[in-house]
Amino acid sequence: MVAASLALLLARDGDAQSPPPCPELPFNLLVAFNYPCPTAPRVCRTDYGQRRLGIGIRPGTPCQCWASSNALWYPGVCIR
Repeated sequence: MVAASLALLLARDGDAQSPPPCPELPFNLLVAFNYPCPTAPRVCRTDYGQRRLGIGIRPGTPCQCWASSNALWYPGVCIR
């Protein structure tokens, strides 16, 4: 009985420590460089952050990112 209670407690604690799921990131939203979720498949990098791009964009292509905090577009380049 004690072993079953301990196993249940450990299983519940393991779920509480799992990282939160990553939200679907809009294609044009600028996020910080330390954003914890992936921004794949392609990334537009600016001096202020990065954003997710679609697959059809080739690395080296100029791009722009929109910062929702100040409603400005920042120029960048597709890096991957």
